Amino acid sequence: MSKKKDLTTSQSNAEPVSGASVKKRKTLSGFSLFGVTCNGIDAAQAKRHLLLLILLAIIVKFAIVFFTTSVFHSFIDYFDFQYYLQAAVNVMQGQVPYADFGFDYPPFALIPIFLAFIPGILFDSAGIFVLSFQFLMVICDIVIVVCIYLIGLKLYDEKTAFIAAFLYATAFSVGYFVLTKYDAFPTCLLMLAVLFTVYNRSIRGYIALVFGFLAKIFPGIALPFVALYNAKSTSLRQEVINLLKVSIPVAVIFVVPILILKPGIILSYISGSIIRSAIYVNTATYTVYAYLNTVLNLGISISEVSLLMYGLMGLLLLFLFAIAYVEPHKDARFLIKLLAVSIFAVVFCMAYHSPQYVVWYTPFVCLLVADSLPGILLFYATQAITYIEFPLSFGTLYTNTAYSGAPGTSGWYCALALFTIDIVTYLLLMYVAVRPTGAHLRMLLDRIPGRQQQKKTE
Repeated sequence: MSKKKDLTTSQSNAEPVSGASVKKRKTLSGFSLFGVTCNGIDAAQAKRHLLLLILLAIIVKFAIVFFTTSVFHSFIDYFDFQYYLQAAVNVMQGQVPYADFGFDYPPFALIPIFLAFIPGILFDSAGIFVLSFQFLMVICDIVIVVCIYLIGLKLYDEKTAFIAAFLYATAFSVGYFVLTKYDAFPTCLLMLAVLFTVYNRSIRGYIALVFGFLAKIFPGIALPFVALYNAKSTSLRQEVINLLKVSIPVAVIFVVPILILKPGIILSYISGSIIRSAIYVNTATYTVYAYLNTVLNLGISISEVSLLMYGLMGLLLLFLFAIAYVEPHKDARFLIKLLAVSIFAVVFCMAYHSPQYVVWYTPFVCLLVADSLPGILLFYATQAITYIEFPLSFGTLYTNTAYSGAPGTSGWYCALALFTIDIVTYLLLMYVAVRPTGAHLRMLLDRIPGRQQQKKTE
Protein backbone atom coordinates (compact mmCIF):
# COMPACT_ATOMS: atom_id res chain seq x y z
CA MET A 1 0.00 0.00 0.00
CA SER A 2 1.45 3.40 -0.97
CA LYS A 3 1.96 6.30 1.34
CA LYS A 4 -0.45 8.40 -0.76
CA LYS A 5 -3.18 5.81 -0.42
CA ASP A 6 -2.60 5.64 3.34
CA LEU A 7 -3.02 9.42 3.57
CA THR A 8 -6.19 9.39 1.50
CA THR A 9 -7.69 6.66 3.65
CA SER A 10 -6.83 8.54 6.83
CA GLN A 11 -8.41 11.74 5.50
CA SER A 12 -11.61 10.01 4.38
CA ASN A 13 -12.10 8.55 7.84
CA ALA A 14 -11.12 11.74 9.65
CA GLU A 15 -12.68 12.42 13.03
CA PRO A 16 -11.77 14.80 15.84
CA VAL A 17 -8.72 13.39 17.52
CA SER A 18 -6.52 14.30 20.43
CA GLY A 19 -2.97 15.58 20.10
CA ALA A 20 -1.59 12.20 21.26
CA SER A 21 -3.48 10.37 18.52
CA VAL A 22 -2.15 12.75 15.89
CA LYS A 23 1.39 12.21 17.17
CA LYS A 24 0.99 8.44 17.01
CA ARG A 25 -0.35 8.60 13.48
CA LYS A 26 2.64 10.67 12.36
CA THR A 27 5.05 8.28 14.10
CA LEU A 28 3.63 5.32 12.21
CA SER A 29 3.60 7.04 8.82
CA GLY A 30 6.73 5.40 7.42
CA PHE A 31 10.51 5.02 7.43
CA SER A 32 12.81 5.40 4.43
CA LEU A 33 16.36 4.18 3.88
CA PHE A 34 18.42 3.06 0.87
CA GLY A 35 15.65 4.40 -1.38
CA VAL A 36 12.94 2.12 0.01
CA THR A 37 10.06 3.10 2.28
CA CYS A 38 8.61 0.95 5.05
CA ASN A 39 5.04 2.06 5.75
CA GLY A 40 3.06 1.57 8.94
CA ILE A 41 5.96 1.19 11.36
CA ASP A 42 7.21 3.19 14.32
CA ALA A 43 9.92 5.28 12.66
CA ALA A 44 11.52 6.32 15.95
CA GLN A 45 11.73 2.74 17.14
CA ALA A 46 13.16 1.61 13.80
CA LYS A 47 15.92 4.23 14.07
CA ARG A 48 16.71 3.10 17.62
CA HIS A 49 16.83 -0.51 16.45
CA LEU A 50 19.22 0.32 13.61
CA LEU A 51 21.52 2.39 15.81
CA LEU A 52 21.70 -0.41 18.37
CA LEU A 53 22.33 -3.03 15.68
CA ILE A 54 25.13 -0.98 14.10
CA LEU A 55 26.84 -0.46 17.44
CA LEU A 56 26.43 -4.14 18.27
CA ALA A 57 27.93 -5.23 14.94
CA ILE A 58 30.99 -3.05 15.57
CA ILE A 59 31.42 -4.18 19.19
CA VAL A 60 31.21 -7.84 18.15
CA LYS A 61 34.10 -7.35 15.71
CA PHE A 62 36.35 -6.03 18.49
CA ALA A 63 35.23 -8.90 20.73
CA ILE A 64 36.10 -11.43 18.02
CA VAL A 65 39.65 -10.13 17.74
CA PHE A 66 40.09 -10.10 21.52
CA PHE A 67 38.69 -13.56 22.20
CA THR A 68 40.42 -15.16 19.21
CA THR A 69 43.88 -13.89 20.07
CA SER A 70 43.85 -13.34 23.86
CA VAL A 71 41.39 -15.93 25.17
CA PHE A 72 41.68 -18.82 22.70
CA HIS A 73 45.27 -17.96 21.66
CA SER A 74 44.42 -18.57 18.02
CA PHE A 75 45.11 -16.37 15.01
CA ILE A 76 43.56 -13.75 12.74
CA ASP A 77 43.93 -14.99 9.18
CA TYR A 78 45.79 -12.35 7.14
CA PHE A 79 46.72 -14.70 4.29
CA ASP A 80 44.34 -13.27 1.68
CA PHE A 81 45.44 -9.70 2.38
CA GLN A 82 48.83 -10.52 0.85
CA TYR A 83 47.07 -11.48 -2.36
CA TYR A 84 44.87 -8.34 -2.34
CA LEU A 85 47.85 -6.07 -1.69
CA GLN A 86 49.98 -7.67 -4.39
CA ALA A 87 47.19 -7.13 -6.94
CA ALA A 88 47.07 -3.44 -6.06
CA VAL A 89 50.86 -3.13 -6.27
CA ASN A 90 50.86 -4.82 -9.68
CA VAL A 91 48.33 -2.30 -11.00
CA MET A 92 50.36 0.60 -9.59
CA GLN A 93 53.35 -0.74 -11.51
CA GLY A 94 51.37 -0.51 -14.75
CA GLN A 95 50.28 -4.12 -15.06
CA VAL A 96 46.76 -4.98 -16.24
CA PRO A 97 44.77 -7.54 -14.22
CA TYR A 98 44.09 -10.80 -16.08
CA ALA A 99 46.30 -9.74 -19.00
CA ASP A 100 49.63 -9.18 -17.20
CA PHE A 101 49.00 -11.07 -13.98
CA GLY A 102 46.52 -13.65 -12.78
CA PHE A 103 43.62 -12.50 -10.63
CA ASP A 104 41.28 -15.14 -9.21
CA TYR A 105 38.26 -12.88 -8.72
CA PRO A 106 35.87 -10.93 -10.99
CA PRO A 107 36.79 -7.29 -11.77
CA PHE A 108 34.64 -5.60 -9.10
CA ALA A 109 36.69 -7.35 -6.42
CA LEU A 110 39.33 -4.72 -7.18
CA ILE A 111 37.06 -1.93 -5.87
CA PRO A 112 37.63 -2.52 -2.13
CA ILE A 113 41.25 -3.42 -2.84
CA PHE A 114 41.93 -0.08 -4.54
CA LEU A 115 39.98 1.88 -1.92
CA ALA A 116 41.99 0.28 0.88
CA PHE A 117 45.22 0.80 -1.07
CA ILE A 118 44.81 4.60 -1.10
CA PRO A 119 45.48 5.10 2.66
CA GLY A 120 47.97 2.25 2.50
CA ILE A 121 50.11 4.03 -0.08
CA LEU A 122 49.65 7.43 1.55
CA PHE A 123 51.14 6.10 4.77
CA ASP A 124 53.41 3.62 2.96
CA SER A 125 52.16 0.85 5.25
CA ALA A 126 50.83 -2.63 4.58
CA GLY A 127 49.30 -2.55 8.05
CA ILE A 128 47.26 0.54 7.14
CA PHE A 129 46.08 -1.27 4.00
CA VAL A 130 44.86 -4.19 6.12
CA LEU A 131 43.09 -1.91 8.61
CA SER A 132 41.50 0.08 5.78
CA PHE A 133 40.31 -3.09 4.10
CA GLN A 134 38.84 -4.37 7.36
CA PHE A 135 37.11 -1.03 7.88
CA LEU A 136 35.51 -1.29 4.43
CA MET A 137 34.33 -4.83 5.14
CA VAL A 138 32.80 -3.73 8.45
CA ILE A 139 30.90 -1.03 6.53
CA CYS A 140 29.64 -3.72 4.13
CA ASP A 141 28.69 -5.84 7.12
CA ILE A 142 26.68 -2.95 8.59
CA VAL A 143 24.86 -2.57 5.27
CA ILE A 144 23.99 -6.28 5.45
CA VAL A 145 22.62 -5.81 8.98
CA VAL A 146 20.45 -2.89 7.85
CA CYS A 147 19.21 -4.85 4.83
CA ILE A 148 18.24 -7.79 7.02
CA TYR A 149 16.27 -5.48 9.31
CA LEU A 150 14.44 -3.79 6.42
CA ILE A 151 13.72 -7.09 4.68
CA GLY A 152 12.57 -8.46 8.03
CA LEU A 153 9.97 -5.68 8.21
CA LYS A 154 8.44 -7.23 5.09
CA LEU A 155 8.21 -10.61 6.81
CA TYR A 156 7.51 -9.75 10.44
CA ASP A 157 6.80 -6.98 12.92
CA GLU A 158 9.55 -4.66 14.17
CA LYS A 159 10.51 -6.94 17.08
CA THR A 160 11.11 -10.05 14.96
CA ALA A 161 12.86 -8.04 12.25
CA PHE A 162 15.18 -6.77 14.98
CA ILE A 163 15.83 -10.36 16.14
CA ALA A 164 16.76 -11.39 12.58
CA ALA A 165 19.27 -8.54 12.28
CA PHE A 166 20.49 -9.17 15.85
CA LEU A 167 21.28 -12.79 14.93
CA TYR A 168 23.46 -11.67 12.05
CA ALA A 169 25.13 -8.86 14.01
CA THR A 170 26.13 -11.35 16.71
CA ALA A 171 27.11 -14.15 14.31
CA PHE A 172 30.68 -14.36 15.61
CA SER A 173 31.93 -16.90 13.08
CA VAL A 174 30.65 -14.75 10.23
CA GLY A 175 32.19 -11.72 11.93
CA TYR A 176 35.59 -13.39 11.91
CA PHE A 177 35.45 -13.78 8.11
CA VAL A 178 34.16 -10.24 7.66
CA LEU A 179 37.47 -9.12 9.18
CA THR A 180 39.68 -11.49 7.20
CA LYS A 181 38.14 -11.88 3.72
CA TYR A 182 36.34 -9.74 1.17
CA ASP A 183 33.14 -11.83 0.98
CA ALA A 184 31.16 -9.21 2.92
CA PHE A 185 31.38 -6.98 -0.18
CA PRO A 186 29.56 -9.24 -2.69
CA THR A 187 27.19 -10.39 0.07
CA CYS A 188 26.37 -6.74 0.75
CA LEU A 189 25.49 -6.24 -2.93
CA LEU A 190 23.38 -9.40 -2.91
CA MET A 191 21.42 -8.25 0.15
CA LEU A 192 20.85 -4.83 -1.41
CA ALA A 193 19.49 -6.62 -4.49
CA VAL A 194 17.08 -8.65 -2.37
CA LEU A 195 16.05 -5.53 -0.42
CA PHE A 196 15.24 -3.63 -3.62
CA THR A 197 13.42 -6.65 -5.02
CA VAL A 198 11.05 -7.22 -2.09
CA TYR A 199 10.30 -3.48 -2.00
CA ASN A 200 9.39 -3.54 -5.72
CA ARG A 201 12.48 -1.72 -7.00
CA SER A 202 13.25 -4.43 -9.54
CA ILE A 203 15.66 -2.50 -11.78
CA ARG A 204 17.76 -1.44 -8.80
CA GLY A 205 17.69 -5.06 -7.69
CA TYR A 206 19.02 -6.27 -11.02
CA ILE A 207 21.77 -3.63 -10.99
CA ALA A 208 22.90 -4.72 -7.51
CA LEU A 209 22.80 -8.39 -8.56
CA VAL A 210 24.88 -7.81 -11.68
CA PHE A 211 27.39 -5.77 -9.69
CA GLY A 212 27.46 -8.52 -7.05
CA PHE A 213 28.11 -11.12 -9.74
CA LEU A 214 31.04 -9.03 -10.96
CA ALA A 215 32.40 -8.95 -7.40
CA LYS A 216 32.10 -12.69 -6.83
CA ILE A 217 30.19 -15.29 -8.80
CA PHE A 218 27.77 -16.59 -6.14
CA PRO A 219 25.25 -13.67 -6.29
CA GLY A 220 24.52 -14.89 -9.81
CA ILE A 221 22.73 -17.86 -8.23
CA ALA A 222 19.97 -15.45 -7.20
CA LEU A 223 19.30 -14.11 -10.71
CA PRO A 224 16.71 -16.69 -11.92
CA PHE A 225 14.88 -16.67 -8.59
CA VAL A 226 14.68 -12.88 -8.50
CA ALA A 227 13.50 -12.78 -12.13
CA LEU A 228 10.76 -15.33 -11.42
CA TYR A 229 9.74 -13.41 -8.29
CA ASN A 230 9.46 -10.15 -10.23
CA ALA A 231 7.56 -11.90 -13.03
CA LYS A 232 4.53 -12.38 -10.76
CA SER A 233 3.49 -8.81 -11.53
CA THR A 234 4.81 -8.59 -15.10
CA SER A 235 5.95 -11.57 -17.15
CA LEU A 236 9.07 -13.68 -17.38
CA ARG A 237 9.74 -12.28 -20.84
CA GLN A 238 9.60 -8.73 -19.52
CA GLU A 239 11.94 -9.57 -16.64
CA VAL A 240 14.47 -11.13 -19.00
CA ILE A 241 14.34 -7.91 -21.06
CA ASN A 242 14.82 -5.81 -17.92
CA LEU A 243 17.77 -7.93 -16.86
CA LEU A 244 19.37 -7.65 -20.30
CA LYS A 245 18.94 -3.86 -20.24
CA VAL A 246 20.98 -3.78 -17.07
CA SER A 247 23.55 -6.49 -17.75
CA ILE A 248 24.49 -5.72 -21.37
CA PRO A 249 25.81 -2.16 -20.74
CA VAL A 250 27.68 -3.37 -17.64
CA ALA A 251 29.19 -6.25 -19.61
CA VAL A 252 30.24 -3.92 -22.44
CA ILE A 253 31.98 -1.58 -20.00
CA PHE A 254 33.59 -4.06 -17.62
CA VAL A 255 33.74 -7.51 -19.25
CA VAL A 256 34.34 -6.95 -22.97
CA PRO A 257 37.63 -5.03 -22.41
CA ILE A 258 38.94 -7.97 -20.39
CA LEU A 259 38.02 -10.38 -23.18
CA ILE A 260 39.79 -8.13 -25.69
CA LEU A 261 42.91 -8.00 -23.54
CA LYS A 262 42.93 -11.72 -22.93
CA PRO A 263 40.33 -13.75 -24.88
CA GLY A 264 40.93 -16.94 -22.89
CA ILE A 265 40.37 -15.30 -19.53
CA ILE A 266 36.89 -16.74 -18.98
CA LEU A 267 38.01 -20.34 -19.39
CA SER A 268 41.17 -19.79 -17.36
CA TYR A 269 39.15 -18.07 -14.63
CA ILE A 270 36.65 -20.93 -14.46
CA SER A 271 39.36 -23.58 -14.40
CA GLY A 272 41.49 -21.72 -11.89
CA SER A 273 38.85 -20.38 -9.52
CA ILE A 274 35.76 -22.59 -9.78
CA ILE A 275 36.93 -26.02 -10.87
CA ARG A 276 39.59 -27.02 -8.37
CA SER A 277 41.49 -30.28 -8.54
CA ALA A 278 42.05 -30.41 -4.77
CA ILE A 279 39.20 -31.68 -2.60
CA TYR A 280 39.32 -30.00 0.77
CA VAL A 281 38.78 -32.07 3.90
CA ASN A 282 36.31 -29.57 5.42
CA THR A 283 33.73 -30.44 2.77
CA ALA A 284 30.77 -32.80 2.82
CA THR A 285 32.39 -34.51 -0.16
CA TYR A 286 35.51 -35.53 1.76
CA THR A 287 33.51 -36.42 4.89
CA VAL A 288 31.30 -38.84 2.94
CA TYR A 289 34.42 -40.26 1.28
CA ALA A 290 36.11 -40.74 4.68
CA TYR A 291 33.16 -42.82 5.90
CA LEU A 292 32.80 -44.87 2.72
CA ASN A 293 36.46 -45.49 2.02
CA THR A 294 38.21 -45.51 5.41
CA VAL A 295 35.55 -46.37 7.99
CA LEU A 296 33.51 -48.82 5.88
CA ASN A 297 36.34 -49.94 3.53
CA LEU A 298 34.09 -49.87 0.45
CA GLY A 299 36.89 -48.84 -1.89
CA ILE A 300 34.98 -45.90 -3.40
CA SER A 301 37.22 -43.21 -4.88
CA ILE A 302 36.98 -39.58 -3.87
CA SER A 303 36.39 -38.56 -7.49
CA GLU A 304 33.26 -40.73 -7.56
CA VAL A 305 31.96 -39.11 -4.39
CA SER A 306 32.74 -35.66 -5.81
CA LEU A 307 30.86 -36.48 -9.01
CA LEU A 308 27.89 -37.68 -6.97
CA MET A 309 27.86 -34.45 -4.93
CA TYR A 310 27.98 -32.24 -8.02
CA GLY A 311 25.15 -34.28 -9.49
CA LEU A 312 23.18 -33.73 -6.30
CA MET A 313 23.87 -30.00 -6.55
CA GLY A 314 22.55 -29.92 -10.10
CA LEU A 315 19.38 -31.80 -9.18
CA LEU A 316 18.73 -29.56 -6.18
CA LEU A 317 19.13 -26.39 -8.24
CA LEU A 318 16.86 -27.74 -10.98
CA PHE A 319 14.25 -28.64 -8.38
CA LEU A 320 14.45 -25.16 -6.86
CA PHE A 321 14.13 -23.51 -10.28
CA ALA A 322 11.12 -25.69 -11.02
CA ILE A 323 9.27 -24.90 -7.80
CA ALA A 324 10.09 -21.21 -8.22
CA TYR A 325 8.38 -21.43 -11.61
CA VAL A 326 5.26 -23.32 -10.54
CA GLU A 327 4.61 -21.58 -7.21
CA PRO A 328 1.56 -19.33 -7.78
CA HIS A 329 2.01 -17.22 -4.63
CA LYS A 330 5.56 -15.88 -4.74
CA ASP A 331 5.94 -13.81 -1.59
CA ALA A 332 9.09 -12.40 0.02
CA ARG A 333 9.51 -15.31 2.43
CA PHE A 334 9.35 -17.80 -0.44
CA LEU A 335 12.11 -15.89 -2.25
CA ILE A 336 14.28 -15.85 0.88
CA LYS A 337 13.85 -19.61 1.27
CA LEU A 338 14.87 -20.23 -2.33
CA LEU A 339 17.98 -18.10 -1.99
CA ALA A 340 18.97 -19.68 1.32
CA VAL A 341 18.65 -23.25 0.03
CA SER A 342 20.19 -22.64 -3.40
CA ILE A 343 23.31 -20.91 -2.07
CA PHE A 344 23.65 -23.43 0.75
CA ALA A 345 23.31 -26.31 -1.74
CA VAL A 346 26.17 -24.94 -3.84
CA VAL A 347 28.42 -24.47 -0.80
CA PHE A 348 27.47 -27.86 0.66
CA CYS A 349 28.12 -29.84 -2.53
CA MET A 350 31.32 -28.16 -3.68
CA ALA A 351 34.54 -30.15 -3.41
CA TYR A 352 36.46 -26.94 -2.75
CA HIS A 353 35.41 -25.10 0.38
CA SER A 354 36.69 -21.98 2.06
CA PRO A 355 35.21 -21.43 5.52
CA GLN A 356 34.15 -17.85 4.69
CA TYR A 357 31.44 -19.22 2.38
CA VAL A 358 29.22 -19.26 5.47
CA VAL A 359 28.91 -15.48 4.98
CA TRP A 360 26.99 -16.03 1.73
CA TYR A 361 23.85 -17.65 3.09
CA THR A 362 23.84 -16.62 6.76
CA PRO A 363 21.77 -13.43 6.20
CA PHE A 364 18.95 -15.48 4.69
CA VAL A 365 19.09 -18.05 7.48
CA CYS A 366 18.81 -15.25 10.05
CA LEU A 367 15.67 -13.99 8.34
CA LEU A 368 14.10 -17.44 8.33
CA VAL A 369 14.80 -18.52 11.92
CA ALA A 370 14.08 -15.22 13.67
CA ASP A 371 10.61 -16.43 14.71
CA SER A 372 11.78 -19.89 15.83
CA LEU A 373 13.50 -20.61 19.15
CA PRO A 374 14.85 -24.02 17.95
CA GLY A 375 16.13 -22.26 14.83
CA ILE A 376 17.87 -19.57 16.88
CA LEU A 377 19.54 -22.18 19.11
CA LEU A 378 20.67 -24.17 16.07
CA PHE A 379 21.95 -20.98 14.48
CA TYR A 380 24.28 -20.19 17.37
CA ALA A 381 25.30 -23.85 17.55
CA THR A 382 26.44 -23.73 13.91
CA GLN A 383 28.28 -20.47 14.55
CA ALA A 384 30.15 -22.08 17.45
CA ILE A 385 31.00 -25.21 15.44
CA THR A 386 32.22 -23.16 12.47
CA TYR A 387 34.36 -21.00 14.74
CA ILE A 388 35.85 -24.12 16.33
CA GLU A 389 36.51 -25.48 12.85
CA PHE A 390 38.22 -22.27 11.73
CA PRO A 391 40.34 -20.79 13.14
CA LEU A 392 40.57 -22.77 16.38
CA SER A 393 41.11 -26.29 14.94
CA PHE A 394 42.89 -25.36 11.73
CA GLY A 395 46.45 -26.64 11.78
CA THR A 396 45.75 -28.80 14.81
CA LEU A 397 43.07 -31.23 13.63
CA TYR A 398 43.36 -30.59 9.91
CA THR A 399 44.89 -28.61 7.08
CA ASN A 400 43.12 -27.80 3.81
CA THR A 401 43.92 -31.12 2.20
CA ALA A 402 44.39 -33.62 5.04
CA TYR A 403 43.44 -34.54 8.58
CA SER A 404 46.38 -34.11 10.92
CA GLY A 405 46.32 -37.69 12.17
CA ALA A 406 46.84 -40.81 10.11
CA PRO A 407 43.67 -42.74 9.13
CA GLY A 408 42.36 -44.72 12.08
CA THR A 409 44.12 -42.69 14.75
CA SER A 410 42.34 -40.73 17.46
CA GLY A 411 43.29 -37.41 15.82
CA TRP A 412 41.82 -38.58 12.51
CA TYR A 413 38.56 -39.60 14.16
CA CYS A 414 38.38 -36.29 16.06
CA ALA A 415 38.61 -34.38 12.79
CA LEU A 416 35.98 -36.63 11.20
CA ALA A 417 33.69 -36.14 14.20
CA LEU A 418 34.05 -32.36 13.99
CA PHE A 419 33.07 -32.21 10.33
CA THR A 420 30.28 -34.73 10.83
CA ILE A 421 28.77 -32.61 13.61
CA ASP A 422 29.19 -29.54 11.42
CA ILE A 423 27.34 -31.13 8.49
CA VAL A 424 24.51 -32.59 10.58
CA THR A 425 23.94 -29.36 12.51
CA TYR A 426 23.84 -27.24 9.37
CA LEU A 427 21.40 -29.64 7.69
CA LEU A 428 19.15 -29.44 10.77
CA LEU A 429 19.41 -25.65 10.73
CA MET A 430 18.38 -25.46 7.08
CA TYR A 431 15.50 -27.86 7.71
CA VAL A 432 14.18 -25.74 10.58
CA ALA A 433 14.71 -22.54 8.58
CA VAL A 434 12.85 -23.74 5.48
CA ARG A 435 10.30 -26.09 7.10
CA PRO A 436 9.62 -28.11 3.92
CA THR A 437 6.17 -29.65 3.56
CA GLY A 438 6.36 -31.56 0.29
CA ALA A 439 3.66 -29.38 -1.27
CA HIS A 440 5.89 -28.20 -4.09
CA LEU A 441 6.94 -31.72 -4.97
CA ARG A 442 3.25 -32.64 -5.28
CA MET A 443 2.70 -29.58 -7.47
CA LEU A 444 5.49 -30.70 -9.80
CA LEU A 445 4.21 -34.26 -9.92
CA ASP A 446 0.73 -33.02 -10.74
CA ARG A 447 2.16 -31.26 -13.81
CA ILE A 448 3.40 -34.52 -15.33
CA PRO A 449 1.23 -35.10 -18.45
CA GLY A 450 0.32 -38.68 -17.51
CA ARG A 451 -0.79 -37.65 -14.02
CA GLN A 452 -2.80 -34.74 -15.41
CA GLN A 453 -4.67 -37.07 -17.74
CA GLN A 454 -5.22 -39.55 -14.91
CA LYS A 455 -6.67 -36.82 -12.66
CA LYS A 456 -9.02 -35.69 -15.44
CA THR A 457 -10.20 -39.29 -15.88
CA GLU A 458 -10.82 -39.64 -12.15
